[in-house]
Amino acid sequence: MKIFHISLTMQGNKNVSLRYFWDNASNYKEHELPLAEIQELRDRADTRYYTNLAEDYATTGKELYKWLDKCDRLLANALNQPRQQGLVIAIATDKGLAHLPWELLHDGEDFLVKKRPSIIPVRWVSKGQQKAIELLKSPDANSPENRPLNLLFMASSPKGVESELGELEYEAEEADILEATARTPVDLRVEESGWLKELEYVVNGYQNDLDVFHLTGHATHQNGNPCFLTEDEYGDCVYSNSGNIYDTVRSSFPSLIFLCGCRTGHSSDGVVPSMAEELLNMGATAVLGWGEKVRDTEASAASSKFYGELSQGISITQALSSTYQVLIDKGARDWHKLRFYIAATLPQSLVTRSRTPRRRQLPKPSNEVEFRDDEKRLRVATRENFVGRRRQLQNCLRTLKTDDEKVGVLIHGMGGWGKSSIASRLWDRLPEHEKVLWWRQIDESKLIKKLLSKLIKPELQEIRSFLETSGKSLDIKLTHLFNQLAEIGEKPFLLILDDFEWNLDPDEGQHVLKAEVAPILEALVQAIQETGTNNRIIITCRYDFDSELLEFFYKEGLEPLKDAELTKKLSRLKHFSSGKISDSLLRRALDLADGNPRLLEFFDGILSCVDAEAKLTQLEQSPELWKYKIIWKELYQLIDEPLQKILSHCLVYKIPVPMVALEAACDELPNYQQQLQRGLKLGLIEVSSNLQEENRIYRASRILPHLIPNIKLPEAPEVYSLCQKAHEKLHQLWGNKENKSEEKWQEIFQLKFANKENPKRFRQGFSEMLAVQYNSEADQAFEGELRKCTNELLEDKLCTKLENYLQQQHWKEADEETAWIFYQVMVRENYRMWRELLENFPCETLREINRLWLQNSNNNWLSQTRYVKLTKEIPI
Repeated sequence: MKIFHISLTMQGNKNVSLRYFWDNASNYKEHELPLAEIQELRDRADTRYYTNLAEDYATTGKELYKWLDKCDRLLANALNQPRQQGLVIAIATDKGLAHLPWELLHDGEDFLVKKRPSIIPVRWVSKGQQKAIELLKSPDANSPENRPLNLLFMASSPKGVESELGELEYEAEEADILEATARTPVDLRVEESGWLKELEYVVNGYQNDLDVFHLTGHATHQNGNPCFLTEDEYGDCVYSNSGNIYDTVRSSFPSLIFLCGCRTGHSSDGVVPSMAEELLNMGATAVLGWGEKVRDTEASAASSKFYGELSQGISITQALSSTYQVLIDKGARDWHKLRFYIAATLPQSLVTRSRTPRRRQLPKPSNEVEFRDDEKRLRVATRENFVGRRRQLQNCLRTLKTDDEKVGVLIHGMGGWGKSSIASRLWDRLPEHEKVLWWRQIDESKLIKKLLSKLIKPELQEIRSFLETSGKSLDIKLTHLFNQLAEIGEKPFLLILDDFEWNLDPDEGQHVLKAEVAPILEALVQAIQETGTNNRIIITCRYDFDSELLEFFYKEGLEPLKDAELTKKLSRLKHFSSGKISDSLLRRALDLADGNPRLLEFFDGILSCVDAEAKLTQLEQSPELWKYKIIWKELYQLIDEPLQKILSHCLVYKIPVPMVALEAACDELPNYQQQLQRGLKLGLIEVSSNLQEENRIYRASRILPHLIPNIKLPEAPEVYSLCQKAHEKLHQLWGNKENKSEEKWQEIFQLKFANKENPKRFRQGFSEMLAVQYNSEADQAFEGELRKCTNELLEDKLCTKLENYLQQQHWKEADEETAWIFYQVMVRENYRMWRELLENFPCETLREINRLWLQNSNNNWLSQTRYVKLTKEIPI
């Protein structure tokens, strides 16, 4: 790899010199120019590049190339040198040069980053030193590490910034990286909270072998200084500057930091450096960042391609070259905003190729567990193997640490969703509390013994005696205990009541506290309230039970793992991630598990069997062999016929929806609101983690149809009217320009198209898409759902309605109908691109459209119609 340096040296107060050299800083060519000339370049960049209506990028790139090339053709001569291993153009960042978009450099033929062998512009933080950059092959040796790439990933998406900067799909990028590196795996470790303090714990687990730290999220400026929007332990926004990030990772400093956030590589005025420059000035080796606002999808595509290359032993600059190429080929708008900064050294390949002899293998997927109780009965995921649940943890921590009106949290939901593991993580995050764990059935005398076992200091003897010998009631004992501990400065208690369903009795279709348990819980709640101390309670339970005491608890319902959380969980399961199981078998196992962590682990064991397909078939046909893992037998008696009908109607939605949408689907059934609440309390309806109840969304568990045959969608034709009703409600809620979720639009259109009694459903869906023009998510969702229904589209009489509209001179309707004809042909003929459609449009249909327009408009077409715009591109 050759490096062509372009440094900057002050010549007096008003002039500078650009020095061009290879590996010997003393052997340079020089060009002197006024400092004002750089300012002029920066001003032009502000008006022609950093603007919504940017000048053609090739024009900008040519201008920058010409400015560097000078009349001596210094840059052109450098490019003509042999560069079999590629070429790096290291351009100093001094005096505002970092503000210029060097990634656009264009030699009149093409952008330099598209050249082969590769040419990569690099931003060089030279700190005024005239010294050639050193090629760094490995931090500690003269060769790459002979092992898989070690990548530490943290995504941050604070609450409260979504409306301003757009909601970040904070785990999608991680999932893309996992997919891109599937064939050459990366040792990807994830910090799950978005909180720098937790990140420091993960970093400390490395032994100076961290290759890359990837931080993704939103970045901005505060008080004129660049910062990254990270989260605190509650998910609230923290403005973290470069120093905060440096201090967090310095114990095992990586070879490369990728700040995957908008403007992390942007230096605006030549005075305030970018975050990337600041980190390099603090001691970082190399930093990738984005020079401006960037689309999440393009940032994600760049990350996945870059790490896919890096994991295969490709050098950083070669990987960066491939990343630029892929983004350009995909038509990415923001490809040129990806900026690479280095200081004194340039890292090359961080690891060896995958088939290098004696290369260390990737650690096998671990599903290690730990036990929180002394009897080793309570089995939970270890801190390292815990997946997702970020918002649920933050919601609970907020209550436990800051809400004086609440005494604790109730974590409820179906068996296997990881309630105990969430409680275990809360255990880790509350070191200021003394933990008391109770598993299953509560007993007053044994509870006192548990508390006594924590009072071992000599100065606590008086408190011990009071608990042991006093004949007072439990609430008085607890009140005395909590008061005394607070007065002498001892830690407050965190009481974890796990598997609390053992303390409940069924009652009129729901659950209530057992008679002997109610006074114990009441005593705990009253003692905490009366003393005003920081003692807190965590209850994990399959059910949200009926009790007035729950007014003093925050309720955190759960939902299955999905999307990136599910991808992470599967990557840690040996057989799901082995690549040796057929896709059809994997899909069947995933369908049965429906994102339930306990079932995923169970079915991973099934996939390990030689006769996995036969065993899976048996489990599909005989759910009684596994349903006990998630649902108790007594619960089936509570799922009566009215509740079964409610749950069946809720299945019309494939994604979680607001409660009013579930109500709309069930409003013809008796007591539907009461029954929906029953389903929710029994853990049969999943709930999202939104802190405010009005923002939560719900979904009927997809496991239920496997377990209870009567829970299923109604038969036709009843299901058609149900789909129409569900569609109307979702369209009312989500069918607007503000909805930028493709998933939500897919749900709207799939429900619309499911009503096969409506022959106009496809045309009506097209009108709904047109009503939110320039909403690309709605466009993509409509096209995707329509392609699933290709066989249901009409093949003849395409122009009948168009003729009627034209005859009545309903020009707007005729305009839309013409576009609809084109759309149908595109889908039916399976054309993927609009240009492909225009080049292959059926002549007979086109002539008929042309004839109808000519015949009915007296050759006076409306110039603004879609038809005229379309036919201008087609030879008739």
